[in-house]
Amino acid sequence: MTPLSRPLATVLILTLIAALAPAQELSSDIVARARQACVEVLIGGQLRGGGAFVKDSRGKTYVLTAAHLFHHPGDTCVIVTGDDRSHFASLSSYDLGHDLALLEVEPSLSSYGALHVASAIPTETKPVFNFGPALGRQQLVLPGTVAHTGIVYTDFSSSQGYLAHFFVSGINPAFSSGGPWINRDGEIVGVQHGRLKGDEGAPSSGLSMVSPPTAVKALIEKNAIAATPGIGGFLWETATADLTFFDKIPAGVNGLVVNPVFKDRPLDRAGIETHDLILGCDGKAVRRLSPFLAMIREKPAGSTFRLEVLTPGAAIREVILTTDAIEAGWR
Repeated sequence: MTPLSRPLATVLILTLIAALAPAQELSSDIVARARQACVEVLIGGQLRGGGAFVKDSRGKTYVLTAAHLFHHPGDTCVIVTGDDRSHFASLSSYDLGHDLALLEVEPSLSSYGALHVASAIPTETKPVFNFGPALGRQQLVLPGTVAHTGIVYTDFSSSQGYLAHFFVSGINPAFSSGGPWINRDGEIVGVQHGRLKGDEGAPSSGLSMVSPPTAVKALIEKNAIAATPGIGGFLWETATADLTFFDKIPAGVNGLVVNPVFKDRPLDRAGIETHDLILGCDGKAVRRLSPFLAMIREKPAGSTFRLEVLTPGAAIREVILTTDAIEAGWR
């Protein structure tokens, strides 16, 4: 066999790489279909964020958006479609543990199409695209890449609970909340609900918090208000606590620092106070926030857990924590 010349071999290799490399952009057809299926969400006449038409397995049409756009579940809203028409909508169901909401809309709006939901979070570094009315512009296409497929938890003051999400590397400005993140096939891989804050003076760290597709699918199919297990307080890993806290606890002790504790919620009812340290749960050592909250979320609201707790300057004690549902407190 006659060997290829170096220039020809190089051209063939580059051609093969180009053929195998996935396209980083969306086709014009997918962009057009996604834009038609996306909406603006207005409450009290004010733009709050975005959303998208979706359908359940029975063919009923809803609008999927972020729950935090609403101040309370009694809020009604108006959705504005891409043709600049306004339509009345109301909350049908919500999941505060993933910051998701379904809006009831007129059946005739099925003519705008609907986006399908992906089966899983894309692998890390895969490109994804957010469609949302960022900064008041209709349905900008904002690119990003999956930064971490693992589910992590971020405290959310509005529900006094934690949001479960994954991270996308991509800056999302104001009013992009509720907009869908889609993959190159035009499927929803998650819903934009927040952005990780940057250092002082920086509005964003460049990381977006995105609700996972499994939670999206569950809400669409069940169309029922979720009952997310809540603990009634926020927790901080020892390494992130204030330096003065280390002077109050024995050397080498690690756990989750409680701060704050919400009155008449599970931590408070268990006798846990602000600045107590949770060292263990059901016989397992507790060091990181996400694994601990994953244990809490694995069981339904109303479940009990045995916690090892240390109050600085006192002996380790065991308490019983009984979770509640964070949605029950949303009024």
